[in-house]
Amino acid sequence: MERSRPSWNGLVVFDLGEVLATPIDLYGRLAVVLSVDEELVRNAYWVDRDAHDRGSSVEDYWAGVATRVGAQPRAEISKQLAEIDASAWATIRADAESVLADVKAAGSRIAILSNAPHPMAAAARASGWGQYIDHWFFSCELEVAKPDLRVYEIVTERVGVAPRSILFFDDRQVNVEGASASGWDARLWTSGERTREVLLDLGIL
Repeated sequence: MERSRPSWNGLVVFDLGEVLATPIDLYGRLAVVLSVDEELVRNAYWVDRDAHDRGSSVEDYWAGVATRVGAQPRAEISKQLAEIDASAWATIRADAESVLADVKAAGSRIAILSNAPHPMAAAARASGWGQYIDHWFFSCELEVAKPDLRVYEIVTERVGVAPRSILFFDDRQVNVEGASASGWDARLWTSGERTREVLLDLGIL
């Protein structure tokens, strides 16, 4: 006998980086372009990332990274680095795309809420999996980033769904706590398998 499942009607929101997308050898590929050690890039990458996620220019961000690793900051190099970065974070795993397709087929709306710079936002929208997404929210466009509570308020206002009917997956506990404080059903992402289990338990799949 099939067990009964609770009915659910709302919006499923996913973070992008480290939830749907898990970049492979990102720092290594950036290091090749900069002709420096990968570990130097890994350390320099995050110094000004928050400002970049909030909308700072490609040139300013990557010039900063290049300078920190001892490379010459040049416009053509910045463009190449930005393209590698955007592609890496906008390429999602097969299991993640399967979840998106199934959630969409089951009749639920899907949103992306990600701290991301402009090139990453553009790459995500242009991706093949973008067909499953109903709403896009990127910090570079909102000019505010998770876990600022204003982020969750903006999303709630724009999607027209009650906070309690928004299910959110994020890999950072601080972002989950911010969403929970805003009334969302926020879950810490641990794996694609666990995500699917939650969706099944809530009757979304």
